[in-house]
Amino acid sequence: MRIIFKSKSIRDVFFKQVLASYNYEFWSDLYRKLRIRRSLFEKYRSGKLTISSDFYSILSRNFDHKLTVYFSKKIKLIDSNWGNILGGSITYKKYPRFFKEGRKKGLSKILKKYPIFDINIPLDSNLSYFLGLFIGDGFSNKYGRYYLTQFVGHASEYDYYNRIICPYMSHTFNAEPTIIKSKEGNFIRVNTYSKDLFLMLTKRFKISPGRKSRNVLIPSLIESSQSDVLLSCIAGIYDAECCVFWDKRKNYSEPYPRIDLHMNNPNLLRQINLILKEHSINSTLSKNIDRILIYGKNNIGDFLSKIQLRNPKHLLKLESIHRKTL
Repeated sequence: MRIIFKSKSIRDVFFKQVLASYNYEFWSDLYRKLRIRRSLFEKYRSGKLTISSDFYSILSRNFDHKLTVYFSKKIKLIDSNWGNILGGSITYKKYPRFFKEGRKKGLSKILKKYPIFDINIPLDSNLSYFLGLFIGDGFSNKYGRYYLTQFVGHASEYDYYNRIICPYMSHTFNAEPTIIKSKEGNFIRVNTYSKDLFLMLTKRFKISPGRKSRNVLIPSLIESSQSDVLLSCIAGIYDAECCVFWDKRKNYSEPYPRIDLHMNNPNLLRQINLILKEHSINSTLSKNIDRILIYGKNNIGDFLSKIQLRNPKHLLKLESIHRKTL
């Protein structure tokens, strides 16, 4: 399905809110974050191209509930092949039968196997890591009769989700995650339909459904657990949201490595920074409280000896640093 805006002014406001929600000042920063060509993105902004429902979800992933509801009333949903099929927009009010039939077909596939597991399974390091990853890149919600848990990652993380995260979910939650590659922006979505998984996240660990990037915290059940469980949750958050890079300015004799955890959630960053300090990990919380920085080979080596990252996109960059400092 494709998304169109009811007016140019609404579309302009939407994209400005997208830029603000990602905490960027310049469009070029957003292009890089989304890994999308500037020319393609500008066609979406100008209305020359409609937006897929998948990419709309990615753009609006940081919206709060109020903004999400507001824009849901300012858009129309059309079929991908509307020009060949119906020759016009397909709104719910105009074509309710089309939507209901589509839902039935989709739900019949979803409900063939309905995952069931005990939401009070033991809280170990693996489950804590999964919850940390969910805090960083996850989303959950209830839609009518079914319950969605979703992760959004870059296309480069396909193998990571396919070989590590999805098998864990299948084994632990009796689930059947589906990885969907987005045509725009080089993103993937990992969808799992499970009432019990939804209840475990929202009831047991008190992680509210919907977009929660600005208000979610590490659950108290994890925060009060043993260090290996707590630090595994931190590892999951870092695997979802951190960036590894080298400062190559001339005033350094050699490239200076950094790990940057950038999130629009001051309370969560304060919580993480305090946990790092309590475990004698040297970290710096920025003045704007929008990122935690770990500088230099020694500090990064100490971090990696205590925080066991699993995402290959970070491990490949950090391997040489870790090897030299252990």
